[in-house]
Amino acid sequence: MTWRVVPFVAMLALTPLTAKAQSTAHEQCAGAFELCLAECDTKHVDDAAGKAACVPQCSGRYAACDAGVAYDQAKPWIEEQAKKSKKFFDDLMKGLKKDPPEAPESDPTKKSI
Repeated sequence: MTWRVVPFVAMLALTPLTAKAQSTAHEQCAGAFELCLAECDTKHVDDAAGKAACVPQCSGRYAACDAGVAYDQAKPWIEEQAKKSKKFFDDLMKGLKKDPPEAPESDPTKKSI
């Protein structure tokens, strides 16, 4: 039992908890992870192979939950960057419409081989 608690505690200690919502979301993910591990212990009391297959599933669910939390937190920043990129390209296109680039000269003697 303690072999699973140590990495979990280390993971929580290294996770930056800057906001209350982030902390709550991580706590929900951690609670679901602990519940999954407890279910693995209950289902596979004497079956080491079954437990070995069950624990990575719990870890995968935790990773998916944590990634979802990170996505939700990054979403406003991504939307802001998309708006800035759109504005940049809109301004660029307006500038090109006002002052189109000069056409290249058609003098055949100035062309390279």
